[in-house]
Amino acid sequence: MMKDDLFEVIEPELDESDVVELLDENGVPTLFNIIANLELDGQEYAILSNVDDDEDVLIFRVTEENEEFVFETIEEEEELNAVIDAYNELLDEEGLEE
Repeated sequence: MMKDDLFEVIEPELDESDVVELLDENGVPTLFNIIANLELDGQEYAILSNVDDDEDVLIFRVTEENEEFVFETIEEEEELNAVIDAYNELLDEEGLEE
């Protein structure tokens, strides 16, 4: 895994009602709303949107290191598509639009 693929979470709680601050590879902080978190095949994922621009969403694999959550960029297209499909199913179940 490349260092550039990791984003460190400053706020250690992972809850859909929370806002998290992520540091990018250059150490620049950005605030994100957690709009969903889901588990797929035993792996946890988070769907985030920038608090300043909620048009786009970002999908991260979530791991835990040293009692802090770490958001990892998903490189594999197959894995990313599976998470997108699971998220769309979740939206359908809740009667929400994409």
